[in-house]
Amino acid sequence: MDLSVSPWAAASRMPEDRGPDSLESHLRAMLAELGLWGWHGKTSIGSVSGWVDWVILGPGPPYALFRELKTQDGTVTPEQRLVGIRLIRAGSDYAVWRPIDFLNGTMRRQLEAVALR
Repeated sequence: MDLSVSPWAAASRMPEDRGPDSLESHLRAMLAELGLWGWHGKTSIGSVSGWVDWVILGPGPPYALFRELKTQDGTVTPEQRLVGIRLIRAGSDYAVWRPIDFLNGTMRRQLEAVALR
């Protein structure tokens, strides 16, 4: 990733899940580095409409993270919003991650918290 441009410009160009510089690619690398287990369905066929992109499990509280990945300007669907609300009401750690969350360290901090590093 070319960080010589502003973080906002870099975030706006980062794809969600395609290619070596995608948000998903960075997430997979951090999961491996931190020794965390993550599940991501290959397709949405057969899953509940709106279910999160990632479920990440670690040894320490909050133990599980439920994350939706979006491009910087990607829209959360009404079904995704409803699933997020239900997860939060159930006491789960739910959030939407966007490229700026990778670039500003939010993703790493949240993953490190569940990894107990």
